[in-house]
Amino acid sequence: MQKIKYYIVVICCLFAWEMVNAQNDSLLPEDEINVLYVRLYVKESDNADSLLIGDKRPTSGRTNMGYYSMPNAAITGAVETVSGATLAKTPSANLSHSFAGRFIGLTTMESSSELSNASISKFIRGISTVNGTLPLVIIDGIACPSYNWDYITPQEIESISVLKDGASTAIYGMQGAGGAIIITTKRGFEGKAKIDVFVDNAFQQNVRHPEFINSAQYAQMRNQAFINDGMNPPFSQSDIEGFQQGNNPLYPNNDWYSMSVRDWTTMQRAGLSVAGGNEGVRYYTNLGYMHQTSPMKISDDPNRKYDPAPQANSINFRSNVDILLNKYLTGYVGLSGNINLQRTTYYPATVAYSAIFDLPPTLFGPLTGDYALPDTDVTNQVTSIDDSNTTPVYGMLNRSGYRNILQTTIAAQAGVTMDMSFLLKGLSASALLAYQTYTYSNTATTQNFERYAVTSRFGEEPTFRKLGDGTQSYDNTPLIYGKFTQFSYNLNLFAHADYNRTFGEHSISAMAYWLSLTDDKIIPYASIAVQGYTTIGSEILPYRRNDMGAYLLYGFRNRYFLKGDLGYTGSDQFARGHRYVATPAVSAAWIASEEAFLKDNAFLTYLKLRASYGINANDQLGDNRFLYLDKYDAYGNEAQKGNPEVTAEKIRKMNFGVDFSLFRDLSFGFDYYRAYTNTMLIDGSIPLPTYSGILVYPKLNAGEMENRGFEASVMYQKQLNKDLLLFAGTGVAYNKNKVISVMEVPWDETYKYRYRTEGYSVLQNWGYLVDYSNGNGYINTPEELAAAPIYEISGMGSPRLGDLLYQDISGDGRIDNKDLAPVGNTLIPEIYYNVNLGFNYKRFEFSALLQGTARSNDMLISGVGIDESWEQGYFSDMHLNAWTPERYAANEKIEFPALSTNISTSHAANDFFLASTAYLRLRNLEVAYTLPESLSKQVSAGKIRVYLNAQNLFTIDYMPSKYIDPETNSIDNMPTNYTNVIRTYSTGFHPYRVFNVGVSATF
Repeated sequence: MQKIKYYIVVICCLFAWEMVNAQNDSLLPEDEINVLYVRLYVKESDNADSLLIGDKRPTSGRTNMGYYSMPNAAITGAVETVSGATLAKTPSANLSHSFAGRFIGLTTMESSSELSNASISKFIRGISTVNGTLPLVIIDGIACPSYNWDYITPQEIESISVLKDGASTAIYGMQGAGGAIIITTKRGFEGKAKIDVFVDNAFQQNVRHPEFINSAQYAQMRNQAFINDGMNPPFSQSDIEGFQQGNNPLYPNNDWYSMSVRDWTTMQRAGLSVAGGNEGVRYYTNLGYMHQTSPMKISDDPNRKYDPAPQANSINFRSNVDILLNKYLTGYVGLSGNINLQRTTYYPATVAYSAIFDLPPTLFGPLTGDYALPDTDVTNQVTSIDDSNTTPVYGMLNRSGYRNILQTTIAAQAGVTMDMSFLLKGLSASALLAYQTYTYSNTATTQNFERYAVTSRFGEEPTFRKLGDGTQSYDNTPLIYGKFTQFSYNLNLFAHADYNRTFGEHSISAMAYWLSLTDDKIIPYASIAVQGYTTIGSEILPYRRNDMGAYLLYGFRNRYFLKGDLGYTGSDQFARGHRYVATPAVSAAWIASEEAFLKDNAFLTYLKLRASYGINANDQLGDNRFLYLDKYDAYGNEAQKGNPEVTAEKIRKMNFGVDFSLFRDLSFGFDYYRAYTNTMLIDGSIPLPTYSGILVYPKLNAGEMENRGFEASVMYQKQLNKDLLLFAGTGVAYNKNKVISVMEVPWDETYKYRYRTEGYSVLQNWGYLVDYSNGNGYINTPEELAAAPIYEISGMGSPRLGDLLYQDISGDGRIDNKDLAPVGNTLIPEIYYNVNLGFNYKRFEFSALLQGTARSNDMLISGVGIDESWEQGYFSDMHLNAWTPERYAANEKIEFPALSTNISTSHAANDFFLASTAYLRLRNLEVAYTLPESLSKQVSAGKIRVYLNAQNLFTIDYMPSKYIDPETNSIDNMPTNYTNVIRTYSTGFHPYRVFNVGVSATF
């Protein structure tokens, strides 16, 4: 509390000193002042890579900080900026794709890569609380909901800045805990109209996709699993021999993936922008179009009367207009949005994709063909396995109906700025209204279809049995129509005052704001029935915030800078008296290279030292609303015990940084940071034993956690001559968090690891340790099985020959909860790095971006490709050398435990299945050529540029299966939601390799 008082006194004293010593000079020339983002006119650079990652040298120009901008020389915090031109090198329909590897300190994880609907989690400097981690997104000064900005194209972006330290985001109060992503779109300029057009075409291919083993291999491995479980094998030797022949349709050998998913898809994009203006009006207008095909194959089904072929069409638009109303008053109007129309099969692509792995290659189908069905003359009906699997992928794609999904995102902004220099030179006041809407409309048609199972043996003419029983029937039905819609909005009322002055060697810049925010959020709950969103209870109520904040920047001799920030924000998440929280910060910078002793130093040409300390707050407490209230369900049962004292979490963040350049061409940057919170929201039930009889507990601000790390970068950029520019750089970020206290009750002294959360990182992997003392870690002989500890793993039975042998670390002769140990690292990488290099030679351009991770693991213990007992058994390359008595006796390679038809003790979490998810990926490669002016002038163009760029060309990793991508971590089931550090599972596609060719022209 004393520190907070001190910061407030310092800020107030500086402001009072400025008022007493006010003079008539402005802080910067009038054409560079940015007192409001509506007046941010950024000059375009001739060099598209002018904002290269890791380049710390620029001291001219300004950086958008969200609600205000700052001269680059005066930045005291940790900020990373990349140009829209650089992001445009990524050929994708999702803006988030272009972030990977571009910002040091921003970790991206692409957990699902469905085309046009990718799921990409983003972490700025890791995790500082077990609750919300979403960064704040601000577009042209307006806080934007996290679900409706990914449609923005790089072509309409001037730059994106990432605010990483506590001082840079303290002014945003409760919204700044996860860092901030600041998007600045392009604006008009005074001059002749400039027209930019581009068109490109992309070919997309899954980087990795599962490959089905053939029917003979499948039958042999399935038989082995039955034998291992003490059951009779389902396939005879004659069946296996029939499968091995491979040319008899009565012995099916179906690759359901190849039958259902395309090898290549295409994407076409086109864009047009017009910018210009005069002294009174400046304008920028952009229109873009994207067409995307689906990877799912649609067959020419003989019984279908409609076309469910999936595709997506998207229209993107933006208009920014700045108006000089009179000598003192300027105005701003902005309108932007996206209209996305998708046609899909009734079952979403991700659901149909998952269904592929439920079908064994030995299944006859996908249709009954010309064989007549029992007691009918009907043919060509869908085949399935049995009554346990009644929705095969062919029926999902071709006989279940279709959907037309319309999503619209509209953002409208209007504001005015008054130059109040007639009262006090350098003073201005601004007001803004911003309204953003998101609408989801799903018109669905659905129909049922008949399913049949084969009743004959392999090699015989097929006979069939219609599936269905007394509770469920399957018949071919006509289309049934239905509709689902959802609407949400975000309303910003924003006002602020700015002050910028220079007094000889002293300069002052200040801003104070007030914001009223109403956010009608979308809270997704998976709903296959409508493939939209549903909401329940109090979660449907809009979120409301009242924010206030200010900053004061003092500069001396353009080399010493001291900055104070203060946020004071309130949220309706908390009870009266606990809704508002103050978030002060102080930061400083010293450009030592401007001192006389370094001014003309030819070796150390630039040196800047930075330090900051700030407090951020967080009200992202999951989707639970009003934790201070008691809640009851419809039956009168208590669902939530309220805590009226609960309040926003406070996170204290410290940052030390240094930026320097050698010989003007070689620049370095280094930041060390630490974040600490002791008010983390935790479940109050943790300290109470279950026998207490108390079933519902309040939430408490009693958790304690720290997060620390460093970021380092180096960039070399040299204009060797008028024709050749070289650049190369690399950056690395290391981040590690530790949960200090969540009021965890320790296990007793018989446990080696008495704590499972405290003292470890969030999402720490836990599992059994395999005992390799016998040479291979498996139970190989009856004698080893008899001597093994007693397994008491819930729901997994007793070990068999070929199962993994676990270490009895408690020494009690049993394998149980006492023997669990921390293994590996967390799923979120501790190390994130990149390499960025290229050159420009005359009209040729080349650039490449490699991005990688290290010190990350995932426990691959279940799901498709890992769990061989999945449905009818899906076998991957991991299972080909599974343990068998014969393989062990012959001393052959063994790479997997004995196969099983059910969950076995080997499927418990253990370090055998701990996979390193570290990787190095060639994220981006671009080659471009600008045509000579003599050719471009023939079509009245000032510049014509032809380019070829590619994404995800190759990946080096350590995954145990060549069909599993390290980012998605599984063939089918994968973690997709890290918003509140909760690992949920969904289905999705692996990252795509993209080849894109295009042309752009300026007129």
